[in-house]
Amino acid sequence: MGENRLFKKFIISYFCFVLLPFGVILTGVVAYANRLQLKNDIIQNENLASQIVNTISRQTELAENMCDSILQNQSILNFFDKEYVSSPDLNYYRTTIYEFVKTTNGMSDIRLRVYLENTSIPMGFGIFYPMRYINQGEVFQAFYNSGQESIWLDGDFDKELPENKRLGSDDTYHFLHKIQSGNRLLGVVEAMVPGRVLTAHDVLAQPGFIVVDGCYFYNYSEQSLTEDRLRSFTAGDTAGHTPSLVYSRYELPNGLFDIVVISPRSQITFLAALAILLLLVVVVVMLAGFFAYNRRLIQDIHHCLDEMAAAIENDFNPPAGLQSFSIDGISKRKDEISVLARRITYLLGQIRFLLDQKIQEETAAKEAVLLALQHQINPHFLYNTMEAFSARMELAGLYEESGAISAFCRMLRYNLNTKDLMSTLEDEIAQVKYYIAIQRIRDIPFEIRFDIPRELLGERVIRFLLEPFVENSFKYRGKAVPLQIFISAEKAGGQIAFLIMNNGEPLSPERAAELNERFKNNPVSVKSHGTRVGLNNINSRLKLFYGDSHYIQAGCDGKNTTFRFLVECRPNQ
Repeated sequence: MGENRLFKKFIISYFCFVLLPFGVILTGVVAYANRLQLKNDIIQNENLASQIVNTISRQTELAENMCDSILQNQSILNFFDKEYVSSPDLNYYRTTIYEFVKTTNGMSDIRLRVYLENTSIPMGFGIFYPMRYINQGEVFQAFYNSGQESIWLDGDFDKELPENKRLGSDDTYHFLHKIQSGNRLLGVVEAMVPGRVLTAHDVLAQPGFIVVDGCYFYNYSEQSLTEDRLRSFTAGDTAGHTPSLVYSRYELPNGLFDIVVISPRSQITFLAALAILLLLVVVVVMLAGFFAYNRRLIQDIHHCLDEMAAAIENDFNPPAGLQSFSIDGISKRKDEISVLARRITYLLGQIRFLLDQKIQEETAAKEAVLLALQHQINPHFLYNTMEAFSARMELAGLYEESGAISAFCRMLRYNLNTKDLMSTLEDEIAQVKYYIAIQRIRDIPFEIRFDIPRELLGERVIRFLLEPFVENSFKYRGKAVPLQIFISAEKAGGQIAFLIMNNGEPLSPERAAELNERFKNNPVSVKSHGTRVGLNNINSRLKLFYGDSHYIQAGCDGKNTTFRFLVECRPNQ
């Protein structure tokens, strides 16, 4: 056995069914672990970003609440609305209002300013200013004349003004809220928020932030990122990842600026990669040890296969000369290979026996064919002899008898032709007519009618289908004079429905029920009834050829006996 050595097959099968699946599974596990780690990194990054957003949101809410504390104090709003004229107003201004604003400003680094339309109220305390200090910029005017109650603006909202008239600065954000009394505007209250308040310093020990194009970047990775690289995180999805980073982008609800939090992705460590490599090395070493240990096993299998190959080349006859090996020694051991060797020896002996038996059977089969060919001489001798009698009767003027013998010969030829299971409906009708020609010499009065459309004559049906019904009608004709037989066929979907009716001896209801029960439920039988083909034979052949749903149905109306059945349409080809 020099081709396709078993050792190579073992290696290939071990690779295909062990190493390759192991590698695929290992790769899948690593990829799945990587996806889980990435998912975990994204969740941690989003949690970190959420904490930063919450920290900044608390500061913006504080600024808004500081403004609301003034707007919800009705006494202060009344003071802003009325004309400042008396010393009690001055006292109220210096004490109550000043202390309220001072206390509010002292709560954090956020500072409040109030800009008023009421010019009678003096400017003071670094808190109260007339509207002309703030209403010169276009952005403010657009807000003040709109339906908005409040707005957040960054430090360059009044950058179109001269520097000495600007209120904003690059590191300050401004929350403005209108002061209204009914439908009248009294001014605005402003919360000035330094940028350092909104940058959430030291959240989770973060290393600091970078501002690029008004967007705050919190880089928790150890990578140094360029401004162009940072800008790439502001486009596209609000969360994503690169081979080494994950990021989340949030836009503050008030629209001040975007926050992008960047953190590193967890990577497979060197130790993990080394462990995987060592695992593969162990598998390869196990493979080598497996084949080294089972080398003798493989050699013994080779010996068994070589013994079989030698037997095949020698037509399963024992080898003529001595061989360099023999499985007899292997058969004497007590292991699975010895069982294989004994089974091979037994199998080769059985094959030799069966080959000898097959040769004997083929010889006997040839003898049987020769004998069958000899037996075919007898039917042909019978056909020729009957045809000779028919010719002599016709010469003698016995035309009716000559026609009957000729019809009998045609029927005999049709019935003894067993090479075809099917025939055309036209041939079956001809068979009935031959049988009628024979019956005419018996002086039995009868009439027979056919109602079969011409287009159905080419349909193929099983042989010996109609003549047994006509024969049955003559046998059970009773006292009918004349005996009337009617045969019809019609198309019924993909099937042909046959009806055979006669006015002979009527069937009793009990007999009809018995026949129908037998035709429908009795198992198929191959038993013959004498020398004729009975209705049971037809019923069995209908079930065998067309299926169990095809069987004869008998009926009687007290005068006429009917037999009905269906066959599948199979046009002649």
